[in-house]
Amino acid sequence: MLTYQDEILQKVLKQFDGLTKIDAYDLLQKVEVLLQGQKSPIEYQCIKNELSKQFFNKEMIAIGKSGYCYLMDYCHFIKIYEFRSVFFPFTTRNNLFYTLSQDYKMKRLTNKNIIETFENTHLRYVIDYFLKDNRVHKKNSKTNRLLLLELLDQVDPKKEF
Repeated sequence: MLTYQDEILQKVLKQFDGLTKIDAYDLLQKVEVLLQGQKSPIEYQCIKNELSKQFFNKEMIAIGKSGYCYLMDYCHFIKIYEFRSVFFPFTTRNNLFYTLSQDYKMKRLTNKNIIETFENTHLRYVIDYFLKDNRVHKKNSKTNRLLLLELLDQVDPKKEF
């Protein structure tokens, strides 16, 4: 018979289904950091407020008066941002941008731009092969993560870029 704690643990770990082991460790570390400043017993609303503070402080970039970009996901090589317009908040067409990890110039996330970005690197052939069968906006249906980022996470970032 399972204890109450075991049941809760199973429910939490069920959410990890499909994640890589390193992503699960990253999530656990973030949970640990979030819980450090919390009172006991834990209140979900307090954690939610703390998360939104961290989000607005670290993950958003204002784009003039027209809108803002927020960090959607990242890997060793690129960071993906989603643009939200102040004037048309429900527009979702082609609103993804990216930056290189060592550069802050934003580019629209398109197959052409990704090919140009990686054309003089050791990733040129990997990217070309990937884009023959996939679009840069295609997501893994299980993890809801861009397939491009999952691919780039598998590449050793210590090689020359």
